[in-house]
Amino acid sequence: MPFAVDYGDGYFGSRQPRAEAQEVFLEANSLPERFSGCRHFAIGETGFGTGLNLLLALEQWRRHAPSDAFLSLLSLEAHPLSPEDLATLHQHLGLDDADSRALRAQYPPPVPGLHRIEFPGARATLTLGLGDAAPMLAGVRGRIDAWFLDGFAPRSNPALWNTGVFRQIARLSAPGATFGTYTAAGQVRRDLEGVGFTVRRVPGHGRKRERLTGAFHAPSAEPATPAPQAPRHVAVVGAGLAGLSSAHALERRGIRTTLFDPAGVAGGASGNPAAVLLPNLHPRDADLNRLALAGMRRTRTLINELEAHTGEVLRLASGVAFHGISAHGKKRVTRLLKAGSEATGVLFDPAGPGCTDAPHLYYPEGLAVDMAALCRALAGTLPAPRAEAVTHIHLTPGQDAVQLETEYGRESFDAVVLANGAGQGAPLSPEHGAVSTVTGQMTRVAATLPDWGGFVATGQGYCIPSPDQTAWIGATYRRTQGPGIRQADTLLATDDAANLRHLAWVPGLDDPATQVLDHWAGERAVVRDRLPLVGPSRMDARGRVQLNLAHGSRGLLYAPLAAEWLVDHWLGLIEPLETTTAARLDPARHAGQAPGASDEA
Repeated sequence: MPFAVDYGDGYFGSRQPRAEAQEVFLEANSLPERFSGCRHFAIGETGFGTGLNLLLALEQWRRHAPSDAFLSLLSLEAHPLSPEDLATLHQHLGLDDADSRALRAQYPPPVPGLHRIEFPGARATLTLGLGDAAPMLAGVRGRIDAWFLDGFAPRSNPALWNTGVFRQIARLSAPGATFGTYTAAGQVRRDLEGVGFTVRRVPGHGRKRERLTGAFHAPSAEPATPAPQAPRHVAVVGAGLAGLSSAHALERRGIRTTLFDPAGVAGGASGNPAAVLLPNLHPRDADLNRLALAGMRRTRTLINELEAHTGEVLRLASGVAFHGISAHGKKRVTRLLKAGSEATGVLFDPAGPGCTDAPHLYYPEGLAVDMAALCRALAGTLPAPRAEAVTHIHLTPGQDAVQLETEYGRESFDAVVLANGAGQGAPLSPEHGAVSTVTGQMTRVAATLPDWGGFVATGQGYCIPSPDQTAWIGATYRRTQGPGIRQADTLLATDDAANLRHLAWVPGLDDPATQVLDHWAGERAVVRDRLPLVGPSRMDARGRVQLNLAHGSRGLLYAPLAAEWLVDHWLGLIEPLETTTAARLDPARHAGQAPGASDEA
């Protein structure tokens, strides 16, 4: 029986923890019955502990929920157990199933903030918040239908059982949201009633005399905000990584999608044959680092799912070393090392390998990926995109309908997601004024490369080595006049030469005998701060037009995460990013700005 020495309390209240969780949390919230008729459902929990409560909820969800329903889970934990302890406890509790294995495989590092864990076989997602409950809940958005008020006893853990926490619980509660808890403390009952819950005492589990259950009723002075109406059919414009990820997130949540792209799957910049997944960190920008950690985790999880589903290997190399080649690069490495790996999401290993003597950071979770193959694998889980260019979007006044016009006529949808780079081919919304376009050219070379470990070398450019003594190197960053430049017009011998010149610091690439074998170029959309435009467009105040645009050269890092946030925000489910972090993606942040871009670090 696990025991928390700091709190003087056990993790379980009885010798039958599964039976206790079933009665105190699942049955108190009538979950099996409510699951059977829902489309989307959200559970919130104030003490994750061993994960027992949520894993049992997932068992019931698999048995009772409709096949197209989606479960959103939120749990908070101030003192996470180690993965090793979790594995031991899960085995002891008889929880060694697909969901517990998925939980342990994706268990986050002990970094404060929100972390996503996916249960694709259960059509469910867990947002695990590490940190103190009150400030963590204050940064969460979404609507909760049922609460598990768990945690160590109020007498030993007052930071969890107080009015500040309960006010946040009330803020997140949907009308009629229920709760169950093992405690019957009078102060807890009074505090819950004070924030709008009706509370009942019921017989406790086992030898415990009483416990509390109840439901939320918003005070008349603060009427509840109506739940957003989930669309049933959404048009997604763009079949690159951003559009495919958006459609994937919608389809997983039971929303039917139709994709439009005249160039087909990965016909634009997402057709990159060798992209690098690398976090963009800053020594003093906590929100940017949270985006980087969340983006790395989401993209890796997606790649793992697709590789398991298709049997295809999508990654070209594992591990990425960033070398301080330029003065700016050396300064960046020095500052990040000084800030420490913990301050930047434990994403780099200060003692990791490099392929030169230059100061460097090694990212063990970094990858090189065949982006085009990734897009094809993702498209294989979705309806086939239609090779039609969307030329106009017509918003129907007073109705929840959007009409898309292509060369083949008009069609009506509940909503639309614009995910086509810079928005070309579709009507411009006000946010598009901040977008500019750049062309990036990569070069495939044959060279005598020493074996430095097979990881990707980055610094001034990047080099993705292959076992056959070839490598993809790149990429240039050339401003264009606007969207729509054909790829064939952008392949330049001067860009191949520039790539070789910039990568001359890589062992083996300084050899004059290096041969150019192939090249590839794509046009990317970018805004000043190098972060995408994600969220509702200002062209429609009713939220029927959503954006997932302008990922620049960091689409592999941000696009899958942005799609998850966009869809959860849209549907009122628990969002994977804290409010201050998500604000960095807000399309309105560039309102009134002229386009602009400069070379990326």
